[in-house]
Amino acid sequence: MSKDNSMLSLQLFRRIFFILAGITLSISAVNSAEYADKETCYECHDPQISSHIKALKASKHWDVNLKSSPVNNKECQSCHGMSKAHTQAPTKRQPEVSFGPRWTSSIIVQNDTCLSCHEKTATHKQWRSGIHSKKEVTCVTCHDVHVIEDPVRIKETQKDVCTVCHKIQKHGIHNNKDKISINPPCATCHNPHSNPLPTVMMLENRSKGCRSCHDFQEMEKNITVSEKAKSYHRVMQKDDRTCVDCHKGVAHVDKSNFGKLLTGGLTSMPLGLFYPAQSDGDWLLEEHKGAQALRQGRNCRQCHLGDEQSMGESLSPKDVQPFITGKISVKQQDENLAITVVWNGSNEDESVAIMFDNGQVDAFSSQGCWAACHSNMPSMTKDRDYGLKKYLLSSQQQNRSIGVPAITHNQEYLDKLRANGKFVDLWLAKLSAGKVREVNRYSILETRNQTEVGNLKASGEYENGMWSITFTRPLADNLKPINNNSILTFGIAIHGKGQTNAQHSVSLPMTISINGEDTDFILK
Repeated sequence: MSKDNSMLSLQLFRRIFFILAGITLSISAVNSAEYADKETCYECHDPQISSHIKALKASKHWDVNLKSSPVNNKECQSCHGMSKAHTQAPTKRQPEVSFGPRWTSSIIVQNDTCLSCHEKTATHKQWRSGIHSKKEVTCVTCHDVHVIEDPVRIKETQKDVCTVCHKIQKHGIHNNKDKISINPPCATCHNPHSNPLPTVMMLENRSKGCRSCHDFQEMEKNITVSEKAKSYHRVMQKDDRTCVDCHKGVAHVDKSNFGKLLTGGLTSMPLGLFYPAQSDGDWLLEEHKGAQALRQGRNCRQCHLGDEQSMGESLSPKDVQPFITGKISVKQQDENLAITVVWNGSNEDESVAIMFDNGQVDAFSSQGCWAACHSNMPSMTKDRDYGLKKYLLSSQQQNRSIGVPAITHNQEYLDKLRANGKFVDLWLAKLSAGKVREVNRYSILETRNQTEVGNLKASGEYENGMWSITFTRPLADNLKPINNNSILTFGIAIHGKGQTNAQHSVSLPMTISINGEDTDFILK
């Protein structure tokens, strides 16, 4: 080969090498961009289809004129992380940072993501030392960024967000239902990002919340206001005084805000059972508004105590009784736990059941009976004639989804779970002619398995329109023993005449402990 030909060959080789290198670099750039470009996100989260993404693009978080907004800082990835694994398997792997409802990052990760921008602002700089942060509330518990207008920041809708937890305030200031529409927003008197007690905010804004209705000048002229009160109102002109210096605890029925939830340590309490329709554990953890709170370990009761009747009325068909009233009592009889269920029912009610755990199944501690009820069970939303009985998600290696079958863990693994108490105990009293006809016991893990009744007993009868059934079992029961450190969770279900499967009334989960601390009932 001549020298010229050799040079041409070398040049051709170099050209091919650099072309290939360029292609490789381009591919690398594409692969890199695959996890950093919003267009990758749009392949699934199309703004033209998803109302949440469309709303986000119309919000402050997508304001191109705001230098600190996410759109000017890595776009979607500024909040959700690079999420490489999610882009490779979007239905199976969560984003690097997820705010729910399907997946949820830890409370710290979620709040740190928001605070990376918002902690620089005056309104949020004290969040970490505030009461909501200490109670492990997340930013997205109250805020929704995938909307054009965040409900908690709008005067007319702010109370609807706050009163999900602060139920006593649903009736408004001074418990005056007729004036709710003109109540000032909660944040007029309370700072949710640091100390929510009203004194601080009211010092800053000169008791603006009170003055929205109460006019000092008008009260000065009012002959029904005493001279002593008028003199106090003149003192209110000073910058270091607020209305609540004198008027303590009058704005709300119960200044503690959580009166019902803080009662605790009882031996008996009213019982409300509601018809849950097709609400199941899958829906609770993925689609309903409280999904994130449940996945973070909160209890259904913390949001829904007192809502049983309204939930039953909204969920039940016209021909189904939406709500059952009753009473629940708990006590220790010798070395036995005794739970008495009293309800206003029919002589033809078919059964009453208690699902029970001693703190060994985390999902049950949070969700109660819903931890064992799923969408692919008979009469539920995704029933495909699978004929499944109750089961816990922990028994499955792969959960059922569209086009994907469920895969249950092998028997050795299930036996290990069972040996470690990772199952739920179900007690069932079948009723007939006003008496307990039969008592059955089941364990729930990969399915509902009948077990030995052992020393579990149920007794009681129907009289004057009321059922009263008492379940007893030893504290040292070999399936679910109870000790001084146990926090017991249980839920109740009642099947009326002709009701099967999900056609029943259920209670929210309730808790028991021997010392009564932070539980509904004390065992004594």
